[in-house]
Amino acid sequence: MAPHINKVAVIGLGTMGAGIVEVFAKAGHEVYAVDGSPELAERGKGFVTTSLDRAVGKGKLSEDDRNATLGRITFTAELADLADADLVVEAVPERMEIKHAVFTALDDIVRPDAVLASNTSSLSLTEIAAGTAHPERVVGMHFFNPAPVLALVEVIRTVLADPEVVDAVRDLALNLGKKPVVVGDRAGFVANALLIPYLSRAIALYQTGKVSRTDLDNAGRVGIGLPMGPLTLCDLVGLDVVKEVCEVMYDATKRPSDASPQLLRQLVLARRLGRKTGQGFYDYSADAGAEESDGTGEMTAAAAVVGKGEIAELIAKSFAHAGVTVTAIDDPAADVSVLAGNPLVVLVGGAAEGCGSCGGDGDECGCGATEAPDDWFTQVAQVLDERSVVLTADEASEFALTGVLSADVTVLPLRLHRPTRGGRVAEVGIPLEATQEQIALVRDTLEAAGFVPVAGPARPGLVVDGLLFQHLNDAVAMVDAGYATPEDIDTAMTAGCGYPEGLFAILDELGADTVADGLVEQASLDPSIVPSPLLLEHAAAGTPFLAG
Repeated sequence: MAPHINKVAVIGLGTMGAGIVEVFAKAGHEVYAVDGSPELAERGKGFVTTSLDRAVGKGKLSEDDRNATLGRITFTAELADLADADLVVEAVPERMEIKHAVFTALDDIVRPDAVLASNTSSLSLTEIAAGTAHPERVVGMHFFNPAPVLALVEVIRTVLADPEVVDAVRDLALNLGKKPVVVGDRAGFVANALLIPYLSRAIALYQTGKVSRTDLDNAGRVGIGLPMGPLTLCDLVGLDVVKEVCEVMYDATKRPSDASPQLLRQLVLARRLGRKTGQGFYDYSADAGAEESDGTGEMTAAAAVVGKGEIAELIAKSFAHAGVTVTAIDDPAADVSVLAGNPLVVLVGGAAEGCGSCGGDGDECGCGATEAPDDWFTQVAQVLDERSVVLTADEASEFALTGVLSADVTVLPLRLHRPTRGGRVAEVGIPLEATQEQIALVRDTLEAAGFVPVAGPARPGLVVDGLLFQHLNDAVAMVDAGYATPEDIDTAMTAGCGYPEGLFAILDELGADTVADGLVEQASLDPSIVPSPLLLEHAAAGTPFLAG
């Protein structure tokens, strides 16, 4: 028979546990809030009270509702007080021996039909359940921090769990106003299994010293459109927490992308854990210095834009708006000798090898890009010399210069990404021969023109797609393994991680063929990158992942 859940207990009153207590109490449940000592229980009460008072101050909760919520909570240090609880949610630290101790003690206290749930973010629910007297009543109920705000609840079932218990917990989450996703027991479940490798890859890239932390965070926040950059998010979550989940993931998968990077391990050893200690990837102390600058503040005085279509027009107008004297050439018959000596030349070749703005062709996306005649950019290349820095806005431009441009001319690939809430990233690949002065000139000009510059090695995917495409591929692999649906994954990432749109929504917008082709290019330098077979199938068929 399906359990009836009214009285709820939460064990562990840290930030997460206190938030879970608040969620249940606001929803009208009687709640036992338990921690290991009267002092810790009182501290937990302080967390809940402060959160409720903050809600009152913001006008999101009335004073009467605040008092009624607190009135439904009993703070205690005694597990014996939980004898009549219908559901007990464990939110103690992520150590298996602590969780086993809690559940073993509960076996002798709560009713045999009471449901036991763990808020673990990564540990094996099967291992937790197997150590109890009634493993069929043990499920995962993973809230996301801050629990009163984020809507996702991962409900984790094991092979031992009673399906009626799983259904009851899912229905309970719905009644709390949450968005539950029911999944099986595997490392990281859905959200962390996708988020942590993305963070690990970002840290590993920063560790190389080839991308600044500002650019890396802008790649995630502005380029991909996520709520915050990967390093900022790590500092918020806590570097020790990120490291712990990395280790659990790697133990289960042995994938290099799941391992904790050396820099992360070193920062944890140094107790630089992020915001909670005042230092992590960033310094949060009151006397911290200003963020490092990657430019000099001196943009170019003149630039040329050669090519047709919306991207060429956008770049030319943006440069002109910033005060740059722009020479725009959109006619193959025009005199290209005027380009000689121009300090910055942008080439937009169009759709020959894929549109620089959308990855498709000009007719499909409506960007207006058209293929340049073969001899047009050959003529352009012949008048350029070492006085110019060339930005190639697409692969067609790069291909057109092959074998005809003087080796003395520095060429930097440029990619404009789709606009997001944070702006529009103009990403620049940095070849070995580029000087710091050239890089600074390009960065400062792009920034003055209203773009968000991101610079990284001139390698396939650069920074934004290098992170995004593997993130998307991980999501497809999860679907291919039969673990979750595209819809559930998008729910997990939007409701649990605050993504403005789901990974499959992004994937369908870009196109499976674009992502698959990009991954194949990235794999040429990193053999560990393997496009999911399901991604390749969708790319070949041109089929989106989401219905409608």
